[in-house]
Parts: sequence; C-alpha cells; structure tokens
Amino acid sequence: MPANPDFDDIVTTTLRNRSGKLADNATRSVAFLDRLRRKGKVKPAGGGRTIVQELEVSLNPNGGWYAGADTLNTNLHEPFSAAEYDWKQAAVPCVWTGIEKLKNQGDHATINLVSSRLKNSEKSLVDMVAQAVYSDGTGSSGKQLHGLGLFVVASPTTGLVGGIDRAANSFWQNQAQTVAMSTPVNMVTSNPPSFLVALNALAISCTRGTDKPDLFVADAVGYTRYMESLQPLQRIQSTEMAGYGFTALKYYGVGANADFILDNGYCPSKTVYALNTDYLYLRPHEDRDFKPFGGDRIPINQDATVRFIGFTGNMCASNLFLQGVLTSTN
Repeated sequence: MPANPDFDDIVTTTLRNRSGKLADNATRSVAFLDRLRRKGKVKPAGGGRTIVQELEVSLNPNGGWYAGADTLNTNLHEPFSAAEYDWKQAAVPCVWTGIEKLKNQGDHATINLVSSRLKNSEKSLVDMVAQAVYSDGTGSSGKQLHGLGLFVVASPTTGLVGGIDRAANSFWQNQAQTVAMSTPVNMVTSNPPSFLVALNALAISCTRGTDKPDLFVADAVGYTRYMESLQPLQRIQSTEMAGYGFTALKYYGVGANADFILDNGYCPSKTVYALNTDYLYLRPHEDRDFKPFGGDRIPINQDATVRFIGFTGNMCASNLFLQGVLTSTN
C-alpha cells in the first residue's frame, strides 16, 4: 500500500475545485480579456474541425424606392460569410515525485504542496495566454494563440485572417495611424499635440454610427504620451477599470466614453490599440478551458507523477474594419 494512498485523490479534488476559478482569473489578468469576459465575449466552443465565426460582410443592395405598381427587386442577397480559426493548445505540467508522496503523510502538508505547485503552473499558463493575446499566431511554429498582432496590424492589406485575404477584402482591413511616440508631448509648442491628433483620427476611422472603440490598450510609451496630453485636465480617470485593478484613464471622443488602459506587460512597444470589443472573442473549448486533463501520468522510467493543466481554443474576430492601431514612426 502507498505511504499516502489519499495523495492522488487530494490532487484530483484540489485541481477540480480550482479549475473554474482559474478560467475566470486568467481573463482578469489582461485588461483586454477582462473586457471580453465582462461583455460576455468569452464564448466556449463545443468542438468541430475549426472554430467558425460568423460574419456579416455587406448590406442588401437590392432595396430601393418605388411608386405604385413598380416592379420590386427580388434578387437573392447573401450577406453572411464566416471566418475559420484553428484550435490552439497550451499545457503546463504539475509534477510531484515519489519521495514527495512519502514525505507528505498528513493531509495538511499534502494540500500545501499541491497548492503551491498548482499556483505556479496556473500562473505559468495564464502568463502564456497573456503573452499570446498580442501575438500574430506564428510563435511556437504557428501553434500559438491568435492575438491582436494578427487581427489589428500596421499593414492591414497584407496576410490572411480566418482564411480571408485582407488584400482582396476591404471589409477585413483594420484601421491604422502612425505618429512619433518617442518625442514627449509639449502642450506649449503643440496644442493639441500630434499624438492626440493621430489618436483622434484613429478613433474616427474606427467609428460607424453607434459602433465605436470602447477600449484603448497601450504600452508604457503610448500611455505616457496620452497622459502627458491630458495632464492639464482633472476629469480623465476611469473609476470602473481602476476598480478591477487596472491603470486606466478615459478617452472622450466620437461620442465615446472609452477606457484607456496601460498594459505594461506584453503589449508591443510604442503601440496603442483602439478596440471595439463587440466583435472580438475568446473561444475556449468547453472541456479544456484552463482545466486539468488526461489524468495522472506516470513515466515508466521515473518515480514521479504528472498532471497537466491546459487550454484549447483561440481568439476570434467577426469585424476587423472597426478595429485600429496607432504605431510609432520613431
């Protein structure tokens, strides 16, 4: 009989109790994902060869004004298409050795051991996803999650997204602006500063009717340039996002009341994203949404046990035309 026959049961129970919280905490770790979570844009997918995201690509051109008994246009119009996204997988192991089983005879010691290992594995998985949120999907030989580095780019007429060619489909091209971000804002010599002019131009280009950016995400340089341009004002704090733990200001423009967030982690240098999160999604598989999987694995030539915590899914977009990015010229 093993020295501690309940050890693996405790591991299983601990993992089961933590997995739901982990999925929630993972989305809270990044301002962009936190916004998707709170807007109901984290939508589990049940399976299939790919993740299919429906698109509305055009309005019906067959309508028109008429008088009396004029002939009406009955031509068929198909306004819908779809983008397809591959499944992406990530996993982090939680490992304990045979000697650790033997040393942890009491439940209390075992739980402490398991919890500490799990916390480290969870942090590692969350960090992988946080980094991938800004990726172009080419990391790890193309196995990495699709992120803003694919969806919202400085050259929006290049590449394929969801199987759709940007160059051939203008509706699938995001908005882009450039400005010199290395130069500090000087409100005396330039009012409004060039940074704010470019940011406003980007916000306007991302606006169609009531659709407008609701979230701006910036690295330290972009956030500093925005903060410098607004420091004479005193009504620009975002109390909502600050309440969720993020460093945030407000952007007032194009009829919007958007949050302007600092992401001093993996957001690309000298970059500001203008995002309409109504059209962006995190699509985890419902059975692998930051959950343990596969049961215990015992190598045939090692005295150890491995349990994996994993994520399977992808980021998806249904409208890129209303997304934008501001990058630096210096």
